Amino acid sequence: MHIRYSTDDYEKLDGQHNIMVLVGNGFDIAVLNKYGDKKMNGKSTKYSDFFEYVTYFRLCDDNNLIYKKMKEDHEQNKENWCDFESSVDELLGEMINDGRQGEIPKLETDLDAIQNSFSRFLNDIVTTDVVLKLNDKSKANKWADTSLSKFMGDINPKDDMMFVKNTYHYNLYNFIFVNFNYTELLDNYIYLDKSQFEPHRHKNADRNFTFFPNSDGKLTEFNEDTSWSSYIMTNIIHPHGRQNIPRSMIFGTELENYDKSKAEKRLIKSYWAQDDLKYKRYFKDTELFIIYGMSMSNTDGWWMNNIYNSLKMRESELIIYNFEEELSDDDVKQKFLDACTYVDASESENVKAKIYVVQLQNNENYFLGLKESN
Repeated sequence: MHIRYSTDDYEKLDGQHNIMVLVGNGFDIAVLNKYGDKKMNGKSTKYSDFFEYVTYFRLCDDNNLIYKKMKEDHEQNKENWCDFESSVDELLGEMINDGRQGEIPKLETDLDAIQNSFSRFLNDIVTTDVVLKLNDKSKANKWADTSLSKFMGDINPKDDMMFVKNTYHYNLYNFIFVNFNYTELLDNYIYLDKSQFEPHRHKNADRNFTFFPNSDGKLTEFNEDTSWSSYIMTNIIHPHGRQNIPRSMIFGTELENYDKSKAEKRLIKSYWAQDDLKYKRYFKDTELFIIYGMSMSNTDGWWMNNIYNSLKMRESELIIYNFEEELSDDDVKQKFLDACTYVDASESENVKAKIYVVQLQNNENYFLGLKESN
């Protein structure tokens, strides 16, 4: 469970909102597209750019099972050909189904080689100049504060949303960011520096945050200027490792059921990340989930499953920021359900009713946006 704060911590505390934010590669791609190093010719952390990088510098042996499959899928114009974790998922599934478990150690060794190449790729793409530029832009535009305080302005319509109706003065907004990226671009962006946050900013009151439930003015219950004198807490975790510790970076897939006594476990991300032990407790009392920039595939099925169960069994809600232009709101909701390894068909519509989709046409959204002030 989340840490439960009390009036021992905050003088006037009256209610706590636990918000879990899952951030994927879409965020890093957006940042690098706008502020990336020109020397890299517009390259970002997209898997297709990584494939070109590996091929150009000849970093992978042609006998590497994963690289070989990516090349074959590319030649056949398969969807998601460049997603090497999807390649791992397919290859592992074939080995298990065909009784070729003896080949799994080779697959793991080849994945380790991909990991090393990806670490080098990130170091060339995410340069010091990019980090410093994002640092300065986030501070100047107060992006962290805007993201945390005004994100409800991205959701429309939201009249049916329980989360916003339950907000009021003296509430604590407790954010935990689950950063699936190996870089720390998100950590940089969302850091509440001295220009955006002060732990005790008022002389006679300990409130340190202002929340805007209707920043776009489209909610009928509050007017556009409504604001709550509140509290803020943020934490960031990297369940799959960090760029600056290459051996910490976890790649692989998920299986609904796997034998922990067999080699297949070594390709399971939640096994190495110890998700059940470290993170499952957070789902029990998370009120709002936000998915931003994730492909929502079964390679992250552990996380999708736990969000699904929270939506089904509790009064939780989910906001999905969609980057794929061709997907409708209902398509996005279905894609989330498809990423879960088990879905109760009789509950699907009830779960969908708790999902709110934000269609991103540019990066000018309140939450994790890149809009610069004039």
